[in-house]
Amino acid sequence: MSDHKGADEEGQVLFVDEQGQSKPGKRIKDRRNRMIWPTRVKFLTNVLGAAILLLLLYSIYISAIHIYLDRSGRSEQFNRAVLSVIELHEDGLRVEKPAFPNIEVTPFLTQKTTLKLYRDVGKWQVITGEVHAKLTISGKLTYSVERTSPYLNQDDRPAFILPYSVMFEETIEANPKTESDLKLLDQVGEGHVAQLSFSTKTLMPPEELHKLLADYDLAITGMPVYAGELKEFEVGYSLGDSKDYYVSHLSLKPRYGFREDNSLSMWQFYFKPEEDQHNMPEHVEHMKSDIEWMINNASYNGEDEDKQRLAYIQKNGVQVYGATVTGPVKELQRLKERPEFREFRLGRIEVWNWD
Repeated sequence: MSDHKGADEEGQVLFVDEQGQSKPGKRIKDRRNRMIWPTRVKFLTNVLGAAILLLLLYSIYISAIHIYLDRSGRSEQFNRAVLSVIELHEDGLRVEKPAFPNIEVTPFLTQKTTLKLYRDVGKWQVITGEVHAKLTISGKLTYSVERTSPYLNQDDRPAFILPYSVMFEETIEANPKTESDLKLLDQVGEGHVAQLSFSTKTLMPPEELHKLLADYDLAITGMPVYAGELKEFEVGYSLGDSKDYYVSHLSLKPRYGFREDNSLSMWQFYFKPEEDQHNMPEHVEHMKSDIEWMINNASYNGEDEDKQRLAYIQKNGVQVYGATVTGPVKELQRLKERPEFREFRLGRIEVWNWD
């Protein structure tokens, strides 16, 4: 069996198979290929041009969004919301404060950022994790905290125990003070600084606790605030049958200064012993205004509880039940002399960096 060769009207060679179907010859195939390839090249060129145009339009759109967010103040509002929510609620954690934070913006106007978290240990700012935060166009703020540790399974978060008088009307003898963490400091040389948290046996005004610590060469970085948790509303827990209650709480920290556009203008690392005992009302009022700002300008997990906390402290005043302090190891060891303090929790230890 074989094909029969013929020619078309233009003289091109054709082949006819057994079924009578004509097949193009070599010259026809070459001609067709010469027509197909320019078409393919043109198509690919058009696709590439369209992709470049879309990329250019997307870049212009994203740039316009950045300009809008910057000029409208939404970027600064996002930064302030992250700073306030983290530092008021996360024990002992501070958020880095770059002059020009790196903010990613999605096409749907959601802002995202990643910032370092640190703790004040002596005069060091020790990085202990990252916060990944995002703010949608509707104002919903969400974040996740990623803690890092130089040691496996280490939990370096301070924990504070509510005074028994908050939960029980009858007098309960407090458990012996936890001094195991303080004993660890006996093994540390004096050329070191550390972070330590402790609870108090009773609620007290922050000025009173500040006064108790005035004789120590230490810096106060924060104090847990009692705002009605577990009495006015249910936020907190106890371990097993223990009468020790832990609550998520607000932290009273050295105040920040914000400009009208919500950009950060100043901040303190510590409560200063020589002046903040008298300036404590100013720090307290700043905390109240910061909570109120958060409630009015951001939507976040725990917002409803903060509304109840704010109402409680506006009615009953601010009382604290512990502190996070930092300074020389030798000074931290002296804290066990105070009968008012209990439940010591040792945090990070670093080489000497103290004035």
